[in-house]
Amino acid sequence: MARSMQKHRCLSIAGLAITVFVASTALNSAAADPGFVGMEVQGVPPEAAAALGLKEGKGVLVRDVALNGPAAQAGVKRGDLIVKFGGQDIDTFERLVAVIRGTTPGRDLPVTVLRQGKPVNLTLKTGPWPEAWKVQTGAAATIPEIGLTLAALTPQVRERMGVRWGAVGVIVTIVDDTKVKGMSLKRGELIHQVNQHDVWLPEQMVARIKEAKTQGRKEVLLLVEGVNGFRYVLLPVSPGPAEPLPKK
Repeated sequence: MARSMQKHRCLSIAGLAITVFVASTALNSAAADPGFVGMEVQGVPPEAAAALGLKEGKGVLVRDVALNGPAAQAGVKRGDLIVKFGGQDIDTFERLVAVIRGTTPGRDLPVTVLRQGKPVNLTLKTGPWPEAWKVQTGAAATIPEIGLTLAALTPQVRERMGVRWGAVGVIVTIVDDTKVKGMSLKRGELIHQVNQHDVWLPEQMVARIKEAKTQGRKEVLLLVEGVNGFRYVLLPVSPGPAEPLPKK
């Protein structure tokens, strides 16, 4: 039977994060922000080290990288084992956190990873924290005419709704199917964009819908993430059917 390493100590390092997501009061001040890195990592238990042919469980395994984030742009990949970061040897994830805690946006940091047993040298440029990654305060909005209730992705909402690491957007919490016949949106799905504009706060989506109404448009185009991946959905700005766009 395959064994999961899910319970082994894990970090989500988007610059500085412990446990599932960022929970630092330093994020309340842009000047105090550490550099944004954009990767999820975990330590290396002895069993994993043995499976990789390593004598010791040193280093930090990369579980995921944020789309277009500094780690991704530097060439860091899922499965890489970070052994050096910012000129320091990385033996544990606590060490990596300590190094990242001392960074600032705009720094070029040398990074060495082991990839399929071979060292790869990279340069990672830390960035400023994207606003969509800094959501700490809960916010919700209801759009009565289409029967939707939306919420911001705070750390608590992420954990409760089982949102994947790295996802940003507005989460659907309530869908009233009686308001719009054939509504394809489901509870727990993420709305990433409205008419090609990124959204991460409910009020941003409400504003885009109001804008569409002002412009005389009958629908808005949503980029939605659900259990089957991403899809586009046409959402009426007044009651009417809302169906995914057909795939070509």
